[in-house]
Amino acid sequence: MTSIWLQPQGRQEQALQSLIDRMADEHGTVSFRPHLTVCNLPADLAVLDAAAAYVKDCGLLPLTVTKAAVTGAVITPFRAVFIEVDDSPDLHEFRDRLRDIVGAPALIPPHISLLYTLDRVSLAHRTDLSGEILAAIAARCAEAIEDNELTLGRPVVNSAGAQTDIRTWKVIRSL
Repeated sequence: MTSIWLQPQGRQEQALQSLIDRMADEHGTVSFRPHLTVCNLPADLAVLDAAAAYVKDCGLLPLTVTKAAVTGAVITPFRAVFIEVDDSPDLHEFRDRLRDIVGAPALIPPHISLLYTLDRVSLAHRTDLSGEILAAIAARCAEAIEDNELTLGRPVVNSAGAQTDIRTWKVIRSL
């Protein structure tokens, strides 16, 4: 799986990375880079030149997004504790246009994950992290996040390799 990400900038990136690392350490899960997934990509990466041209010319970046809530729920291992982001007109346009350009599947609501429920050693989904536990973690995360608005930019293409092996994820191209 390959995805286009927008990344938080400056102090916000550092603060979110620190929070993600701390939650992963406390709960024995994997750490990852903070990001908002714009869209997933089909197997054909030839569309990336068109995506890069759009990013260069659209004039929408960096985007300021508003934190709607911090949620903890058993949705998927990759959406367990996350910042719900308001789908502003600019964010919606940016995501929808890139989705069209690259031929990506339907978009899920915009969010920035803070905790994946993947065990640090086995990478198996941690079923012991119930909805109640995730909601409590989300409440702690909400208290730790000072900003109601986040600035996102630096679009990159991330190659997730084997989807659940976070350790193999790497940036393969900047847009």
